[in-house]
Amino acid sequence: MIQGEKRQSSVWRRARRAIGVAACAAAMAFGVAEPASADNLFSWETDPLTGPPPSIPQFTPAPFLNNDNAPAVGAYLAGQPVKAVKIRHGVVLTPSSIASVYGTNNVRYTFADHEGPGAAAQVLALRNQIAGSAGTGPSFLANQSFVGNYNFYPIQNDPTRPGFIPNPNQNNEYAASGLNMANESLYPGSIDFRSVTQGNSTSPNLRSELFTLPIVRASLVTSALPSGHKHIPYVSRFNNYDNAFMRNGVVANGETASSMYFDAAHGTAGQLLSRGDFKALIAHYRLRGAHGVHALDPGVVGYNTAQMESDVEAGWNGISQVNNIFAAPDRAIATLDTVVTVVGEGRKTLESAGIAWSGVYSLSQGKLAILLSNMSEDPKSISIPFRVGGKSFADFFTVSAGEHRLLDFTAVGTQWVLQNPGGTVIFADANRDGVGVPEPTSILGGVFVLGMAAFARRRRA
Repeated sequence: MIQGEKRQSSVWRRARRAIGVAACAAAMAFGVAEPASADNLFSWETDPLTGPPPSIPQFTPAPFLNNDNAPAVGAYLAGQPVKAVKIRHGVVLTPSSIASVYGTNNVRYTFADHEGPGAAAQVLALRNQIAGSAGTGPSFLANQSFVGNYNFYPIQNDPTRPGFIPNPNQNNEYAASGLNMANESLYPGSIDFRSVTQGNSTSPNLRSELFTLPIVRASLVTSALPSGHKHIPYVSRFNNYDNAFMRNGVVANGETASSMYFDAAHGTAGQLLSRGDFKALIAHYRLRGAHGVHALDPGVVGYNTAQMESDVEAGWNGISQVNNIFAAPDRAIATLDTVVTVVGEGRKTLESAGIAWSGVYSLSQGKLAILLSNMSEDPKSISIPFRVGGKSFADFFTVSAGEHRLLDFTAVGTQWVLQNPGGTVIFADANRDGVGVPEPTSILGGVFVLGMAAFARRRRA
């Protein structure tokens, strides 16, 4: 990062504290340096020691670590090029377990899942154990190995959350726990996102909020991420665990009231994110500064873990133009803005417009790739009234309802010139009906409870 960008980051953080995250993100300058290319993709539902590994080779296998299997995990990691572990909620590792795994290996990624009132203390204790280990400790302290905890991320006032849901980082637990990897949850349908079903979202339709609010949260995390830290959010296509506002199922014929039906009979036809939408969402996360993603449960009836992993990989690696630009040493993400200029409507938040655009560029290559998505019910055009990499745009860009378009630009003088007029439709998939469900154990029932621990839980025990 150049010195000017360091100053920009400092100004951004001071302004964020003064006027609020959302307002500052809308006004910040652009051309933010992307600190590193993707490291790895992860899958919560797979464990190479007890079941099949991830179905996609690009995913890094990560066993669940506990005190009973620590020697086996340590031996397994010794043969892995990238060493990663997952630690379930409530597992407190003994010194001998730490020695078996972290003392003999340099574990690059630790994904902890401590939740509830005692989570911060448990996370800090784990962090201190890892920092003091012989094999991993020095690398962790140098930000070469990374420790994170579910939903710990460096935003104290997250505007994507409803007011009645406490922020897990409201007391700055991320910094206080000494972590160096942000693992926010980006689950469409989650109770901790504002929603039209709660009456507190400005989205033009349901699928717009499911799509844009996770992008906003990911952008804010990237903006606030300390230098040298990793950003690997948890992702899913849908997850309405303990969200009474995102349920319309009935208890009949063996079904439960936990389901969310997206169909004409329930007035929600075309509002579930399709598999193509999910791929586009993953691509936006990468283009907004995430270093990887950790896939949770599929979240849709008839949609399995292997399909989810395939879609995640396609969204992350499936756009060749994006891959080529990310390979450049001077790659930079084009925007972290959370507002967009809609022709005929003016400046609107991504949420209220139902539109998101994200991009990556390289001045050495003279290339810029932008992914433009429209989840509203109407075709819309946007303009980009600022410079990206010191170069401006001479036109506005149109995208149809429910469409994702890739825009390829080449630098010509002081302008970015579109090389594929109109853009190229990608991730085309209009199948937006189906049944969204929470994670498997919560399908058995679960009552919406106004309690901090209930809000935090989101995956099987």
